[in-house]
This record gives sequence, C-alpha cells and structure tokens, in this order.
Amino acid sequence: MTNDGSVMTRAEDALPTQQRITDAALTLFAAKGFAATGIREIADAVGITTASLYHYMGTKEDLLVHIMTEGLTRFASAARLAVSDLADPARQLVAMVRVHVATEATQRRMSLVIDNEIRALTKPADVVHLRDAYEDLWRQSISAGVEAGAFHVADPALARLALLEMCNGVAQWFRPGGALTLAEVCDRFSDMSLSLIQARDRDPVEPVSVASLEMRSAEHEIAVVRNAYASFCSPELGVG
Repeated sequence: MTNDGSVMTRAEDALPTQQRITDAALTLFAAKGFAATGIREIADAVGITTASLYHYMGTKEDLLVHIMTEGLTRFASAARLAVSDLADPARQLVAMVRVHVATEATQRRMSLVIDNEIRALTKPADVVHLRDAYEDLWRQSISAGVEAGAFHVADPALARLALLEMCNGVAQWFRPGGALTLAEVCDRFSDMSLSLIQARDRDPVEPVSVASLEMRSAEHEIAVVRNAYASFCSPELGVG
C-alpha cells in the first residue's frame, strides 16, 4: 500500500522490505497512534505475513525504537552537515532552522511519530538522549551567538525551546502546492528565528535577515535532508 492507503505501485514494491515496513509503520503510527496500530495491519500494508514481519522487526516496540533512533540520528547528522562549513552563529541558526523545517515537511510522518510517541516507549532513555543531543546543537549555536554579541536574547534557553516548537509545528500544516514553496517557508521561518533571537549586525547595528547574511539557497539544506533519509523511508508524497 502507499502512504495514502491505496494499492502499492511496482516502484514501491521494488523498495527493500525493511524500508517498506518502515513506511507502512510510519503511516499507521502517524495516523492512528502506536497503541492503536496492530501488527497484522503493518504486515498487511507491506504484503507479508506477520511471521515474516517479526523476522524483520522483532516486537512492535522494537520497530518504534528503530524508527525513532534512525530518525533522530539522521536528523542530527543532517543538521551537523548543514552547519559544518559555517562559522557564524547567525548562519548556523539559519541552516538549522532550514533543516528542521525541511525535515518536518518532507518527513511529516516521522516528525509526528517522534514528537508524539516517546511516551509509548517502556524504556525511552536512549531516544531521549538522541533528541537532547540534537537540541544541544541549537544550544551551542545560540550560546556562541550570545557570547559573540551577535544575539541579544535575554533567555537563550527559553528562546531555543520556542524556536524548536515553532519548527515542530510545520509537520501539522505544510502541504506541497501551497502559497509558499518549501524553500520559501524555510527562509520565512529563518527570518522569524533571527528576529526572535534578536540577531544584530555590529556595524552598523541593525537586524539581521537571511538576505543580509547572503545565505546560499535553502534548496541546499532541503537536499541535505532528502539525502539523509533517502535509504531509510520515503518522503511525503509530492515533497522532496
């Protein structure tokens, strides 16, 4: 079956079985929730038996842990890659906002599952550690900007939480074909983030924007995200 519940195409059927299991589980977990999704539903969506499914995934919780662990690991790797050649904290912030927004849009099911299903894990420590490690990338860049006098926010920790929550919401509403392209949404969010963090140029002292930073196109970070997840799960239909 496809992400929208229709019959699986030949191209999708040619995907590795593990990736088809991941796609099916993501679709069901995002739509129904982990607790309400049955093993047989996942197997039927993939077109295999429940016995074969257990061979690939172990328990249903093992599958959820695998999805979250891989998802967060690739999320953090994409963010690190996006900032690897950027020394300026403001440019780093823009790159991370773009990666986060692009991930929420192109991996909507993944984002919803990670955001909503940690509570379903009986032992969430490893997943929480990966989530915290990702958020620490934001903390480091924001702290560096404050220390350098580039950011003037009074409460960096609260600002970080606000920025992350703002980006997390993209999975709830973004759809391809809207008034703004994904690249445009990435840059609108980046400008709002720079404003919230009170990013300022020193000479002359004025607000910083994506345009004033002369950033490369947001298509760069979108491609980084697309490549990060390519071998693990499919992008949302029509996105990425």
